[in-house]
Amino acid sequence: MNFNSFKKILMLSSENTKLQEKIRLLEEENEFLKNQIDEQINKDHLTGLYNRNLAHKAHDESQTVIMCDIDDFKKFNDIYGHNTGDEILKEIAFILKTIIKEDDYVIRWGGEEFIIFIKDDINEAVELAEEVRNAVKSLEGRVIDDGTVLPTVTMSFGISSLTNDNSLKQNVEIADKSLYESKHKGKDTVTVAESNTKDVKVLKKLI
Repeated sequence: MNFNSFKKILMLSSENTKLQEKIRLLEEENEFLKNQIDEQINKDHLTGLYNRNLAHKAHDESQTVIMCDIDDFKKFNDIYGHNTGDEILKEIAFILKTIIKEDDYVIRWGGEEFIIFIKDDINEAVELAEEVRNAVKSLEGRVIDDGTVLPTVTMSFGISSLTNDNSLKQNVEIADKSLYESKHKGKDTVTVAESNTKDVKVLKKLI
């Protein structure tokens, strides 16, 4: 091999290395852009929680569903204004993100209503719901950005195991009926779907 041929091989090798580096950078940029798009599509802009777009995926990967909403939320908007209502939603979203495991799903279902899909069983769901319920009540007295002192905020919860024979809609409806029972019992409480109560160790928490 003469010198010119060797030199040409070195040049081609260098160009190939540069090309591979450009491809790597483009792949990283593509992945970054994809993640940004997914973030826009799958996240609720106000709270940073997931939105309904991930409901089917969350449903398929989970064992239990917790449906919850803020008690008398309209009252907060009427008395304090929608900005304060939004701050309450963000505070609760922070609590949910702090308490619920990263590999589970917290979805803002709409308005003041949230759905939590977890991979654990009913007993774990009850404990999580109770932890969230108590944390939300502890918001009382907190001063938010606009200077408003938060009043007592409570949440009600309905819990159900996810049944493979049921669709997402059917399973959510079961949890929703349990949530309605919590409202009927006076709010600020946790109710497990009747067919699941035999699996719950700490029934006194549901009264």
